[in-house]
Amino acid sequence: MKINVTADNLFLAQIPDSPGVYRYYASDGELLYVGKALSLIKRVKSYFQKRTDLSPRISLMVSKIVTIELTVTANESSALLLESNLIKNLKPKYNIIFRDDKSYPYIRISPHKFPLIEYFRGKTGAHESVFGPYPNPAAVKETLDTLQRLFKLRTCRDSVFANRSRPCMLYQVNLCCAPCVNKVNAEEYGQFVNYARDFLSGNYGDLVSRLSNQMYKYADALDFEQASVLRDKIGLIQQLQSKQIISDSQLPINADILVIKTERQRFYLYLIMLRGGLYVGDKHFTQPLVDSVKVLLEAFLERYYAEHQAIQSIYLDFKFDTEFNNNFHCIYKIKIQSALKGRIAELAQMGTNNLNKVIENQQLNNIYHDAAAKLCELLKISTLNRIECYDTSHNQGSSALASMVVYAGQKIDHRLYRKFNLPDSVGGDDLLALEIVLRRRLNNTELVIPDVILVDGGKTQLRIAKNLIGELGFCDKIKVIAIFKGEHRKPEFDRIIIDANTELNFRQEPHIFRLLQALRDEAHRFAITGHRKKQIERMSISRLEDVPGIGATKRKALIASFGSLQGVADAEISQLQQVEGIGFELASQIYKFFH
Repeated sequence: MKINVTADNLFLAQIPDSPGVYRYYASDGELLYVGKALSLIKRVKSYFQKRTDLSPRISLMVSKIVTIELTVTANESSALLLESNLIKNLKPKYNIIFRDDKSYPYIRISPHKFPLIEYFRGKTGAHESVFGPYPNPAAVKETLDTLQRLFKLRTCRDSVFANRSRPCMLYQVNLCCAPCVNKVNAEEYGQFVNYARDFLSGNYGDLVSRLSNQMYKYADALDFEQASVLRDKIGLIQQLQSKQIISDSQLPINADILVIKTERQRFYLYLIMLRGGLYVGDKHFTQPLVDSVKVLLEAFLERYYAEHQAIQSIYLDFKFDTEFNNNFHCIYKIKIQSALKGRIAELAQMGTNNLNKVIENQQLNNIYHDAAAKLCELLKISTLNRIECYDTSHNQGSSALASMVVYAGQKIDHRLYRKFNLPDSVGGDDLLALEIVLRRRLNNTELVIPDVILVDGGKTQLRIAKNLIGELGFCDKIKVIAIFKGEHRKPEFDRIIIDANTELNFRQEPHIFRLLQALRDEAHRFAITGHRKKQIERMSISRLEDVPGIGATKRKALIASFGSLQGVADAEISQLQQVEGIGFELASQIYKFFH
């Protein structure tokens, strides 16, 4: 998915809240940076919001970004591996930290008669086997624990191994085979190591097959105890296996995978590039469906691969006639494969998911554009540049907070969202909260006046909002409408209230409903998120009250600096001292309180 960066940051609304990889490009097409994220929207948004904590290097990079490419992945681990592949192959200018492979943890099997299996960061030796990277140290620990349960490999250092005279506790709890005291010979231990290599390489089928053959041999020899041990190992492997399709020995060396789809008279194509057996990138293409899929696809292949011939195979779920396949292979030396199996099929499915995201974004933008045009007609206004929607959230009247979400530039624009803290006196009075937040908002002359205000509620909420707008002198500038939750709170039963005598149902204007429901639901989500954060902050501040010498000002400063109570607890003394008003003695006191 390709997105053009705009000065008003409206492009952020197109970014999904999904795990994946993002690439930043300059105006000349230079790749600036590759990164991965558990939430693409949160990560990308953090670069473009007004921030003072960005380093000069990052600030310079952000100023050069004109285009963003996104690839949605199934999980964070897949995003990590794709990020690693892209950085190693493309060497983006600003990925300095990752170039030496020190940013993420690995698992290493050492070159030894009885190899050590361990957590590892940094450069590897020529005879060492390294597997990864892993998303975080916890993932490495989990994998090492699994390997110990399965194959009982040693985890002690060579110096400890060489000087042991009796087995350690791990042997006693059946998590090590004790090669240090010759409880297992080198040949048998080497077999365990090979099993571990298969597991770490993702060769689960081969591993299960080898273990199954060994299990049957034990069973034939009536050694049912050993057979049951292997049976349990096989079950654990099948239970815990998590396929990583980004980097896999089963992938072809140099190939492209194409995914095609037609939707609403448009032809879409998603291209996944495999180079050196690694997933190194992707791109998508679209054009009007002016001819048959066959004609458009043939034209694309001939045009694109006239300039991109560094591959051996193309995989796509479409069968051409034999003549076209032969001619294409003769001219471009590329074989077209229509059978998608194994890892190729999994990657193709990932491509399909990404292509669906692209199509969904385009269609949603079209729907919202149509909805805005129809809403203009309905409300008898010439233009609709901005809609604001409000919602409130509280916990039995405490920590009350209101949210404002905005539709602008034909998109729901996350950059324009606002939160409003409400006084404790509001309690659970939603009507009073609505009046307070609207008054505060419309008295803020720094914000653009909306064309339409949407309130969540019925005629009472609509009346309060209209009366306030009239009182503040915005009657001729702002239209107010309400969206009312229908029977059983089902979206199809919602009602839009224009005035005391005019209501609309979903069937009458489905596009308008989709836009307004999206705004209402987003305002609700944003309010709840803000409310929960506010509650956590209050709890954090109340816990800090137990620390002697910290007043209200310092408590707020600590939470603002570290983000949460846990952040304060994890901070070192030197970090605590950087907070305004916190000296060495007080920092030491805070540190001792949490440790």
